[in-house]
Amino acid sequence: MIKNQKHTAVPSSKKSRPNPFFQILPSLLTISVFLLLLTFFYLKNGLQPADPNGETRAFVVNQGEGLSTIIKRLDKNGLIKNPLSFTLLAYKQGMQTNLQAGSFNLSPAFTPQQMLKTLTTGRQDYWLKITEGWRLEEVETYLESLGFEKEEIAILTKIEEGALFPDSYLVPRDYTLENILPLIDKNYQKKLKEAKAGGTATLTDQEALILASIIEREARTLKSKQLISGVLQNRLDIGMALQADATVQYAKDSKIIPQKYWQPITRADLAFDSLFNTYLQPGLPPAPICNPGFDSLYAAFHPTPSDYIYYITGNDNLMHYSTTLEGHNANISEYL
Repeated sequence: MIKNQKHTAVPSSKKSRPNPFFQILPSLLTISVFLLLLTFFYLKNGLQPADPNGETRAFVVNQGEGLSTIIKRLDKNGLIKNPLSFTLLAYKQGMQTNLQAGSFNLSPAFTPQQMLKTLTTGRQDYWLKITEGWRLEEVETYLESLGFEKEEIAILTKIEEGALFPDSYLVPRDYTLENILPLIDKNYQKKLKEAKAGGTATLTDQEALILASIIEREARTLKSKQLISGVLQNRLDIGMALQADATVQYAKDSKIIPQKYWQPITRADLAFDSLFNTYLQPGLPPAPICNPGFDSLYAAFHPTPSDYIYYITGNDNLMHYSTTLEGHNANISEYL
């Protein structure tokens, strides 16, 4: 009788294979450390001046430019060594939203830290912005808010309404108002020439400026301004009163103390005695009623031809036109 024999498992002669990942891990760590060190020194080197012997030059940051655009221009002008280093530093110091628009004296010899400090605190000038449709008194109030003294602002009493062309002006900090006014006039002469080019209206420059000042207060878009320009010139051609509410506002507001501007008018106000009241006085007013912008000036020289004689701004904020008084009254009933 054969006895049951106990079989013992024989160990395999093959050894277990090590995980390949653990074999290459030291190499990966070495490479990672090397890349980190390389990146560190690359970024650190980028915090050095672009050119230690570079000369100072003017650099203008335009209104509305963001950090990325400014950095691209700094790099293009050779003022910084490494755009990435500069960007990271700006975000680290929380300066990405503190950069100012204006003119700065920058040098490629500046470190990025010096460059950022200058761009946030070292502006050599400032932006003076005249808003479309402001009258002279509103410009005076604005200039006071910028720190101009009332004695200096008094020079505007020699300026005619409409002569301060609305725009943004980059002004050196040491400029007086007397220095600034020629800049504004030069800009106006340039824009006037552009607005007149190809124009169809037979108006003198002064007549166009007066008409543009009314258009500025009566319409918003260029299309509506050109249409209203055509309507107002149709009225002038047939000897009809312009009947522009904005002229009554100008006349009435000039008498209010303390002054408030562009207040709503009532039917009774239409009888306000003034040379500027175009409900009572035929033709154009004796002078502009505000400082009109380029679109209004352009519209004065480029009216849209039509047979319209009447228009209103409805409660729907749209313009409604008519060739007859009956149609005009119907528009008033429907839209006002």
